[in-house]
This record gives sequence, C-alpha cells and structure tokens, in this order.
Amino acid sequence: MVKITVLNDNEAAEGYYAEHGLSYLVESDISFLFDTGPSDVIFHNAALLGLNLHDLNTIILSHGHYDHANGLAYFNSQQLICHPGVFSSHFSKRNGTNIGMVLTRAEAEKKFRITTATGPYPLSGNVVFLGEIPRANNFESQTTNYQDISGNDDFIPDDSGVAIRTGKGLVIISGCAHSGICNMVEYATQIMNEKKVYAVFGGFHLKELDLQLNETIKYLRKSEVKHILPCHCTELPALSAFHFNFGIRQIKTGDILNF
Repeated sequence: MVKITVLNDNEAAEGYYAEHGLSYLVESDISFLFDTGPSDVIFHNAALLGLNLHDLNTIILSHGHYDHANGLAYFNSQQLICHPGVFSSHFSKRNGTNIGMVLTRAEAEKKFRITTATGPYPLSGNVVFLGEIPRANNFESQTTNYQDISGNDDFIPDDSGVAIRTGKGLVIISGCAHSGICNMVEYATQIMNEKKVYAVFGGFHLKELDLQLNETIKYLRKSEVKHILPCHCTELPALSAFHFNFGIRQIKTGDILNF
C-alpha cells in the first residue's frame, strides 16, 4: 500500500493552510517527504495531522522551483535526493522573476546529506527516484515559459518524480511534470519494467484546452490508469477536461490518499 498525505497544495481543506506549492508525505516500504512547499506552512498542517516532520530521514525534490523547494530552509540533517540541476537559477520569461529555490548548493550541503542523480536512483525495493526524464514524445515540453540566467530557454531539465511499485501497478508522483506527465509515465514504466500504472498523482502543468492536453488525455486513457489525480499547477480548463473524461476529484491540503 502507498499512503500519501497532502501537506500543501494550492487549495486547503477546512482548518488547513495552503499556498501555491506542493508537498506530500509518502509512506510505502519507506517514508519520505516529496517536495517541501514554498515556506513553513507544511509544519502547521503536519501538526494538525499529528505528524512530526523533523523525524523524517529523507526529502526528495521534484525540481528546483521555489514553490517546491523553499521549505527546505526549515529542515536540517535529512538525506536530500534530487537532480543536480535543482540548484540552478530559473527565471520567468514573463517578468524576469527568479523562481528558483532560495538555498544555494553550498548552503544546502551544510544542512543536508545530498545525493544527486541524473538517472534512476532506488530508495528501497519498491521506490525509485526517476532522475532526468527523457523528452520522448512530440507534444510535451515543446515550449517553455522559463529562461536560465543567460536568457536561454530553460526546459527545467531537473524536473523529476517518483515511481512506486505496488501489487496493483505503479504509483507515479510528479511535482510539476515540466518534462510532460506522459513522458514521465512512459519512462517510469520502462525503468520499473512494469506496464500497469495504477495511479498518477501530482502537478501536470497543463493550462489550456490545447493539443498537449488532448494528447495527454488520450495517452492516459489508452494506458488504462485507474486513478488520475492532477493538482497544483494544473489549471481549471485542464482540470475540467480531466473531470469530464475521468471523473477526477479535487485535491486539497489535508487530504490522505491510499493506493
């Protein structure tokens, strides 16, 4: 079984706090924090749930944007697993804002035991950090709203996720899926040598009723994924399309899901 506790997402259940960002406590054959959100808001939510986040040994970052990584400032001494590119600067093309994480690599090295991986990195017998996701199809990761410090297009190569093997198939967790959620699912099935996908959960970074959304829906339908749970950076037009096609539920801070 995989248990996922939503410590931060864009919307909050009653009594919880929420900010634009993402953080999940994931419990399988190991427990780890998947992303930290943008601040210390996850500690308020964890306290309501009777959780002590400082007891956790492992933090995984999906990528180096502030809304997924700035909560790291409130942790110490954990093992931190991430792509090496998470410490790069990331800027918005729209207004030039630095949307990267606050901590530098040097600062993080003083606080954490860091493991960086560009390829798949097993955390346990069932859990694998995916590393860098190949951009294999022709409808995802074709354009970007981001640029690097030199003004070049930034396709967020540090974007990653986690795949968890269960008796019902894979559970795949994404932060924002800048690489494309279909690319991520396809890669996870290859490296885990498992065709059946039971659940896909997290940010899908789909905004509009466009080709990418239509092709994503086609891919997930063809893959016969049992549970499709987009949230965070998946905006209303895309959420509406997912609800129409798959009958999805809205994810909120405080939710607990079992797969």
